[in-house]
Amino acid sequence: MKDEIQLLKTGQEELRLITSAIRDRQEETDAKLEALCLDVNHMHGDLVRIEQKLDENESELRGDVRFLNHRIADLEMEVEKLKNR
Repeated sequence: MKDEIQLLKTGQEELRLITSAIRDRQEETDAKLEALCLDVNHMHGDLVRIEQKLDENESELRGDVRFLNHRIADLEMEVEKLKNR
């Protein structure tokens, strides 16, 4: 009977150690997940800033292209005038 009780106590201690190890690993996993969430949020903020900058640059480039198109049209008219002299 004493052997059976000792065997149960040993098994119970093993289960306690396993449970403790699982809990420790879960805490480590939670910390890593939290760090990943922070990284993702940081990267999302970076992405939003990059998208805004790209939108600004696109608008600026569109304006530049419109200006250059008008300038080309003006120059083509000037060339035609010079040809017709």
